[in-house]
Amino acid sequence: MKILTFIMFFFNTCFISSVYSQLLLEENFNYTAGDTLTTHGWNAYSGAGNNSILVSSGSLSFTNYPSSGVGNSANIIGTSVSSEDDEKIFSAQTSGSIYASVLVNFSSATTAADGDYFFGFFTSTGSTARGRIFIKKSGSNIAFGVSKGSTIPNLSAFSYSLNTTYLLVLKYKFNPSSSDDSISLFINPNLSGPEPASNLTNVDTATDLTNIGAVFLRQGVHSYSLIIDGIRVATSWSQAPLPVELTSFTANVIDNSVVLNWQTATEVNNYGFEIERAASSTMPRQDRWEKIGFVNGNGNSNSPKSYSFTDNNAISGKYSYRLKQIDVDGKFEYSEVAKVTVGAPAKFELLQNYPNPFNPTTKISFALPVAAKVNLSVFNMLGQKVAELANHNFKAGVHSVRFNATNYSSGIYFYQLTTGKFIKIKKMMLLK
Repeated sequence: MKILTFIMFFFNTCFISSVYSQLLLEENFNYTAGDTLTTHGWNAYSGAGNNSILVSSGSLSFTNYPSSGVGNSANIIGTSVSSEDDEKIFSAQTSGSIYASVLVNFSSATTAADGDYFFGFFTSTGSTARGRIFIKKSGSNIAFGVSKGSTIPNLSAFSYSLNTTYLLVLKYKFNPSSSDDSISLFINPNLSGPEPASNLTNVDTATDLTNIGAVFLRQGVHSYSLIIDGIRVATSWSQAPLPVELTSFTANVIDNSVVLNWQTATEVNNYGFEIERAASSTMPRQDRWEKIGFVNGNGNSNSPKSYSFTDNNAISGKYSYRLKQIDVDGKFEYSEVAKVTVGAPAKFELLQNYPNPFNPTTKISFALPVAAKVNLSVFNMLGQKVAELANHNFKAGVHSVRFNATNYSSGIYFYQLTTGKFIKIKKMMLLK
């Protein structure tokens, strides 16, 4: 199921811009059970061929986690016998914070004094481990631990159980001074909002990594056995344990229709969006929501995607809209609610163009409380008129005009609305 993260301003329009984070690696072990990991892009960095890590049948699940219940899994066994350890490389990172989220389920665990580690970060060109997740057993319970480079971890309380699936998120933060990078571990974090406080943090004196370019699976020297699944590595919290960040959601009344626009940063298993509407007079009864349309999703995507839907059947009044994002497996999640009022505007207004920045087309909308003659023109940075988009009479209401900048150079432009004594200018950016 997707978690949709919104920042919204509710009026006749709302819009935000966002810096998109990057999903560096996703591993759901969607291979044939019994295959070795080294036949599927993993590299053995020690003990090659000895007790190789194998794909195991079945997957692990955790509520709202995007890589939950996908493909198969892998079996890691710690033992005193020399065994293979594997790594998987991704695009190396040298700044910011790197997150690795993973599902684990232990059937047995070591009682060794400091436990043993089974997962962590590597550089892209070596086998220096920084950021290690540990496991240790005491009585019938287990604890998770974390260290930066030490073999002695900071341990949680022994409040976790064998044969139970846990979501772990390992965070490596690059800091500006030497040997001060920090490691954090989140255990079963809340996936309904922004990054929470970590369960464990470790800043030991081990040297910092020059880069992070791989994760490793280690079959350690002490006895433990686990199933591991759903590995995601990303440059932000919203990409590691969370699958989709909805970065804008707009609701505009244009020519007596309601136009919804929304954008996603990334998508995982996104089947699509049902659009639901309710007249404000019927709220807050949840059964009054009605489905008015469907827009296909992009399945799996690591790049921003834009969507639009027009409701041509809204008469005068107040309306609420929401999106029901549906996974390919039928799981779903609702968005926040956007509200609009359909009716004659109360004043003259020139709205911000959408999208902005744009390439090569954008919509410019304006509101008229009464019928009026309108001139809408575009100017360059020198104040020269480069386009006249409208110069005629319009009825009262909200109207939109499309500006096609195919034949214009990238840069800042200004658009001006003139109607009677009302003059308004706004800025827009063309990026090619």
